[in-house]
Amino acid sequence: RKQTMSSLAATQADGYYIPPSYIESGAYKKKSLNQYNNSKGHNQYLQRSVCRFELPFDGFCTKCSAIVGKGTRFNAHKAHVDDYFTTKIYEFTTNCRACGKCEFKIRTNPKEKTFDYVVGIRKKVEDFDSAEAGTHGVIDTEFGNGILQYKNGKVDAPDNTTTVAALHLLEKHVTGHRKTQTEHEHMTSLLELNSKMGEDADANAAVRATFRKDRKAKKRRLGEAVGMG
Repeated sequence: RKQTMSSLAATQADGYYIPPSYIESGAYKKKSLNQYNNSKGHNQYLQRSVCRFELPFDGFCTKCSAIVGKGTRFNAHKAHVDDYFTTKIYEFTTNCRACGKCEFKIRTNPKEKTFDYVVGIRKKVEDFDSAEAGTHGVIDTEFGNGILQYKNGKVDAPDNTTTVAALHLLEKHVTGHRKTQTEHEHMTSLLELNSKMGEDADANAAVRATFRKDRKAKKRRLGEAVGMG
């Protein structure tokens, strides 16, 4: 009976086939299998440096003012344009879906751990002014400056360095006093727990001594009964 190979097995066999000349000639040391076979690659990125890119932030097209939402996916051209120390900076190039005429260029920013909208697209600014919004702003708990105003994406801290230094010193003393009180309370609770454990140990020893006395008396009576027959 003639055995036939399934289509899945045949596909795997073709995919994993390595010609003997690739090994015998020593080309495997210098070239990949695709390079040896003069292949252009098996996907768009290997052939034309095209990858699937997802928009990291909301933005606006600078030509038609169309809104491009966060998470929108494009077929973008990926290119290595610069380096930040040993980290590569990549640039993704695509076109606006609404007008089709504006070219978007977005770069990775490893220094700030974000993405930069370079050309064709403008990032949607979602910062706000705490005074205009009627909120309390940012409460500074480190230096004791009270409530600070949040404006244009930054905290508007006072420029009075002397006052900041004095408040910082006062806050440091208060924190140290609070820490001392906390350590004292912790030590007191440990001493109470230790005394309680000592009382429990004494009670346990007394109970075990009573049981030991009863056990020896029972053993003695049992021996006397055996001797009497």
